[in-house]
Amino acid sequence: MKIKTILKTVGSLHLLLGLLLINMLIFSVDTIAPSVSAETLLFIRGTADVVAATNIGIGFLLIISSSIRDHESAKKVLLGELALMSCLLIVAVFNTLNAGVIVDAGPPPPFWIVLIANPVFCTYGLLKGKK
Repeated sequence: MKIKTILKTVGSLHLLLGLLLINMLIFSVDTIAPSVSAETLLFIRGTADVVAATNIGIGFLLIISSSIRDHESAKKVLLGELALMSCLLIVAVFNTLNAGVIVDAGPPPPFWIVLIANPVFCTYGLLKGKK
């Protein structure tokens, strides 16, 4: 698989993650946290909006970066994405293992797909990616 295709794929997964988060905040907040106060809900929405916008921005950044012609530079972008996703995966695993103790829960299943697929694609691209 070409690195260009991998960058577009992981970028699209970031876009998907951001859009899922926005949809979750707009349409299903009552089902996720029905007993949350209005102040808490506004605080959570404000923070989650920033996270969603960041994921959408990273998605566009990766898709635009797929036009990089230099193979080594494209690999550096993949390495940066791998570092970012490793940090997110560590936090997700920590939150899941400490559900009910430090936090309420880990991320929902659709987020796990992105948190696992992106590092796999990046690792594959770094090890066997073609020009």
